[in-house]
Amino acid sequence: MISLMVVGNGCRSTKEPVSARFASVILAGNTPGQIRDAAISVFLDNGYKAKQTDPNGMVFEKEGSRMNNFAYGNWVGDTPVWIRVKGSVVPVGEMSCRLQCNAYLVRDIGSAAEEELPVSSLHRAPYQKMLEEVAKRLMRK
Repeated sequence: MISLMVVGNGCRSTKEPVSARFASVILAGNTPGQIRDAAISVFLDNGYKAKQTDPNGMVFEKEGSRMNNFAYGNWVGDTPVWIRVKGSVVPVGEMSCRLQCNAYLVRDIGSAAEEELPVSSLHRAPYQKMLEEVAKRLMRK
């Protein structure tokens, strides 16, 4: 039987590494490959393209919203702002892993002037929700 523990949306412990403070879930009873496959599925279902799919360094991207472009884009150019999510699966104990991610708004994607702006932790809810969906899908298997 697969057991699962999901990190809640409440206050985060300062004992967590910085890389896990944006959005994360703890998963027990799954291999890093199973977690990666479920994460890819969830991000694809949410409109992202998988750019890198190694469990130690997953990268997902999608074009930002009109609001993203208004707030962070180049108003005179036609290069849209993109959303980039960098995730990883980190062992945290015997048969237990943490799926974690950080999100960025990307200006001038693919150019020499590309710039990643970290998404504020105040806006982490959609990313946390996607990681929790990964956990739910793994529970059903």
